[in-house]
Amino acid sequence: MGETMTTTERANQELVRRFIDEMVNGRNYDLADELLTDDYTRHDPDTPTDEQGPEPFVESLKQLQASFPGEITIGEIIAEDDLVAFEATMTGTHEGEFLGVEPTHTEVEVPGQAMHRIRDGKIAETWATWNFLGVLQQVGAVEAPGQ
Repeated sequence: MGETMTTTERANQELVRRFIDEMVNGRNYDLADELLTDDYTRHDPDTPTDEQGPEPFVESLKQLQASFPGEITIGEIIAEDDLVAFEATMTGTHEGEFLGVEPTHTEVEVPGQAMHRIRDGKIAETWATWNFLGVLQQVGAVEAPGQ
């Protein structure tokens, strides 16, 4: 136990932190070409798409951020070989239409996790899950079990 991260693992972890801090939270979408590969692929059950590349992800990110202006806070993060995984919390306020639900101006807190594969200094692939059913419950669009 207590193995030290390699220089590459440390760089990969910093790349993912920059992706979240500057591109996602900072809304600097111009960084997409610098941080994501041309064939970037996202595996996310809530936003299924066969499209590859940074543009489809940036468009879905813009839509989500219009619905819930806020930010992602990374908790635990680990890097091993070409993978970086983290657990995080997304917070925001429901200010735009989301899955057919009109704005409620409710503050939400969404747990999630993501794993990123790094290739040649860029994020090539992401697997992500966020509790969007919980979001629908928080804004009153869906009842929680037992209610």
